[in-house]
Amino acid sequence: MRRGRAIAPLLGALAIVGATIGAAAGPPPAAAVTPSGPARLQAPKTGYVVYWDQDEEEDYYASATGAQGQLVTPWDPNGQMCLLNDGTGRFVVGYDPTQPSQHNPGGPPHHPYKQPPIGEELVSRTGAWTGQNLYVPGPYRMAPKDPGEDSPAVRGVYNGQSTYTGCAVDGKHNVFADDIGTAQGAFPIPTDGRLVEWFAPSYTTSCILYGPTTGGVDGAHHVDGSGGLSQPGMMTTTSDGDLLLPQAGSATGGFPGDVLEFDHASFPTSAHDCPDGVYPRSKIRDSVFLQGTSDVLPVPSGVTRDPSCDCYAVSSLFGDPSIEWVDAHGQLVPDRDSVPGETLDQFGHSPAGYNPFGMAIAPDGTLYFVDIHIACRGAGLGNCGPEDMHGQVMRVTFTPPIHQPSTPQVIAGGFAFPTSATICVEGNHRVCPFPTRPTPAPSAETPAEAGEG
Repeated sequence: MRRGRAIAPLLGALAIVGATIGAAAGPPPAAAVTPSGPARLQAPKTGYVVYWDQDEEEDYYASATGAQGQLVTPWDPNGQMCLLNDGTGRFVVGYDPTQPSQHNPGGPPHHPYKQPPIGEELVSRTGAWTGQNLYVPGPYRMAPKDPGEDSPAVRGVYNGQSTYTGCAVDGKHNVFADDIGTAQGAFPIPTDGRLVEWFAPSYTTSCILYGPTTGGVDGAHHVDGSGGLSQPGMMTTTSDGDLLLPQAGSATGGFPGDVLEFDHASFPTSAHDCPDGVYPRSKIRDSVFLQGTSDVLPVPSGVTRDPSCDCYAVSSLFGDPSIEWVDAHGQLVPDRDSVPGETLDQFGHSPAGYNPFGMAIAPDGTLYFVDIHIACRGAGLGNCGPEDMHGQVMRVTFTPPIHQPSTPQVIAGGFAFPTSATICVEGNHRVCPFPTRPTPAPSAETPAEAGEG
């Protein structure tokens, strides 16, 4: 099995990777727990649950027991998972349609294609699709009776001009997601990415907050224009409610990228503030939270808040270091050591390398990050892309009081195109998503499946 979208949406043609792994530290990951009988499973009341997407499924790892399994069987999840935190345990995750050639057990004929083909799916606490998708309405339909979206097909492939990758949820339960637009292999990196908001509690109305300002299909704010985001990545909110959004490229489509901060007080309060579904750019207050350089975080791809401090971790798919901690003002935190990484010259040529992408940090400061695992099969940066069966979820612990990181340890692997990580802790009116019956272990590809899709 393999992702239905191109390998490059998260990379541009960037050639991007991370650090060398030494011997795994700590105990090996526990095997998946598969209870017998009618016992009803529930999220652990101690510890936390880590979630990640890979190969159109959403998987979990329970820190208290070491249990692993599938929360959503292979049926389109394809991006960052974000909890609504409204006490229901529901969450959203970006999706792309599974293609028939993938033979995913969750795809047709077992389940229908979700419509429209691109959006954020709303999922119940148990991992079951609610039947509702969050999308930007438009005239483009797979069939006459299907709901239409605003991203047209490209040679019949409906995810060629739009893919939602990162997401975030604010204190009012509104959902934000970034669309990478056409950043699916081109370099310079297109600047047609968008930031979209859906309004709680119904999530049936939307607003394009930030996007292309010139050119594009059916108007400047739609795909294939310019002046928008440059391959946006995995988002988070700040402690005061602002939105942090990393983008791999610059305004001109080159390197280095940056992390933008959007002032939540400048966002619309409802779709009524968005004429024709677009918020006036002049009303958005945004600033550069962190500027990448050629040496430090050259390709920002993920950002997450560290609950053990008033600071944030930022990942870069290549660069040494590959993960750095910054304070509330985007300045490097001197007493928190970084996670090492590979230089651009080393990128994609070390079998033991890893490429940090999406991240999540537990209350005790333990870091989990996704290794999308890029390999270059040609000289230099030639023929680079995520390597089948080598994507991983990795854990880094820290030794106090100097916050010295351990060697990253693999807790799960053998994946195709994992992108993001999310952590949930039960309690304080928070309900963590968890299956209510035994589920298979996280899927890992076989060599026979690796070339499909």
